[in-house]
Amino acid sequence: MIRNELPILERDTDQQAVIMPGHGWDYKFPERAVMMYMDDEIHAYAKEHNAEQIGAFDSIMRVAPVYRLIHNGVELALVQAPLGGPAAVMFMEQLWAGGARKIISCGCCGALLEDTAGTYYIPTTAIRQEGTSYQYMAPSREVETDEAAVQAIERALDKAGEAHCRCKTWTTDCFYRETKDAVNQRKNEGAAVVEMECASTAACAKFRGIQFAQLLFTADTLANVEAHDTRNWAKECFINALKLALDAAAEL
Repeated sequence: MIRNELPILERDTDQQAVIMPGHGWDYKFPERAVMMYMDDEIHAYAKEHNAEQIGAFDSIMRVAPVYRLIHNGVELALVQAPLGGPAAVMFMEQLWAGGARKIISCGCCGALLEDTAGTYYIPTTAIRQEGTSYQYMAPSREVETDEAAVQAIERALDKAGEAHCRCKTWTTDCFYRETKDAVNQRKNEGAAVVEMECASTAACAKFRGIQFAQLLFTADTLANVEAHDTRNWAKECFINALKLALDAAAEL
């Protein structure tokens, strides 16, 4: 146990916990998995492609089915990811417990720079302004995603002819504390987007030995701190982003 005056910076390096992921079930998942921060689109896609349900993650909010499908000739697991770092990491841990070792996640984010809704970004680093990552790795300002997983996403987007760029993301727990000064500070640090999970899941992945990266597409924009624009949350991009994430996982 590494102690600190601030409880959020205390952590235990022991990989064994009193409650371990996978307790109470014996699901077996493919090596590759995709976590999607979406809802109806996932279940519709699974039904359309005759995906088999091979597990379920039960939370207070809902039961999330885990599907098995063959995509581009590769066996994959597909599951809805819950909003926020703590919940998303719980699902990543459970995928790991069932055998997943290569995980791609995908969801929308807020733009910090001027762009078009639905622009694709691939975070290589995440600013750690959340709490979960500090239970998985030593304090640092940023955490990196896995380079091989980043390249797999790039190959998938290149093959699909989708423009994209690498970026730094700002991960925060507090949607309603993205103040003008905070947004400007993160932009000055080089962050292009903001979301609520990447730093947490990247730290968990390092702790558990998972190859992990995330595909993001911009929904709302904070580029103008005087006038937040939801841009309909880029809902028209969800299905295409889902397919691209599956493509990336198949590439990894």
